[in-house]
This record gives sequence, C-alpha cells and structure tokens, in this order.
Amino acid sequence: MSSSEMENDDPKRGAVLTAALGLFGRYGFQKTSMEEVAKAAGISRPGLYLLFPNKEQLYRATMQGVMERAQQAMEVSFADESLGFEERIVTALDALMGQYVETQVARDLSELLENSEPQLGSMFHDYQEKARATISAQVGSLAPPGVLTGDLGADDVMDVLFSAALTWKQTAATRAEFRDRTRRAVRLICRTAD
Repeated sequence: MSSSEMENDDPKRGAVLTAALGLFGRYGFQKTSMEEVAKAAGISRPGLYLLFPNKEQLYRATMQGVMERAQQAMEVSFADESLGFEERIVTALDALMGQYVETQVARDLSELLENSEPQLGSMFHDYQEKARATISAQVGSLAPPGVLTGDLGADDVMDVLFSAALTWKQTAATRAEFRDRTRRAVRLICRTAD
C-alpha cells in the first residue's frame, strides 16, 4: 500500500503527515521535533510514537507521500486524452515540479528533498528515475510524427526537458513562468522536427 493510500485510510496518520510536511518544509529535518509534529497534528506525543517510532520513519513516510503524489499527478496529466502532446508535457512537468516554484514552503521542501540522502537513502533518486522513465515512455508514445528521429530519441527529449525543468524549478519567479518556459521548450523540440 502506498503512503498516499495509507493517509486516506487513517485520518490520524494523514493529519500527522500533513503537519509533518509543513514543519519539515519550514524548519528542516534537524530542527523539527516529534513534539512539534504531535502538537501541530493535534495528537499526543505517545500517540505519534505509536504511528511512527522515530523521526526518521516519520520523515521517510512524509517525503514518500510528497513524491508519490507528484508522480501520480504527472501520470494523470499524461493520461488526459483531451490534451495534445505539448500540453500533456507542460501539465505533467508542472505537476511533478511546478508546485515547487511559488511558495516559500514549497521551495524549502524542494531543497529539503534534494539534500536528504542521509535520511532518505536512495528514495529521492529512485523517484527521480521513475519520473524520468515515465516521461521518456510518454514522449515515445505521444510525440507527433517527425519529432523523434534516429538522432533524437525519447530519452534525449526527456533528458532535455527534465534537466531544464529542474533548473526552471529553482529560477522561475512564478509557476506560470515555469509552465511558459516548459511550453517554449516543447515547441522548440517540435519545430526541429519540421
């Protein structure tokens, strides 16, 4: 069962993970205490320890939920048959990364995810690789004729878009700017096929 499914099945656990997300995003792993999380979630500290025996497990569950929701949102965008190739790519990358553009908590959380190897191990890397594989597969199946060639495959397009989106996630002033930059990149890739 995924972290997201467990949140839906247990409201108390969901409240804890929501509270933990806000606190970890604001203060980081080191400065967030289990007592603060319990207070923010409206449960007792012993009740929190019944759900999560230590802060490391709470952190892993919190970050796993963040990454799973982003992956699921990206997959939903790709599955939307009412959208064309360009818009599917834009909405998918926005779902995966655009949410980290405008708010301070989102920016802090993004930085927290990227610097969490001691607590998360390979989890962040594994989710990035899963996202990259999903994007490559979708580009391969959705790209208009002529976009993919012997010299420019789905992995190449994915790599350019994913790398650019990572940069824009950090440098775009607004989510709209992130989406606009992504849209222009897709158009450039499609124009090279013309």
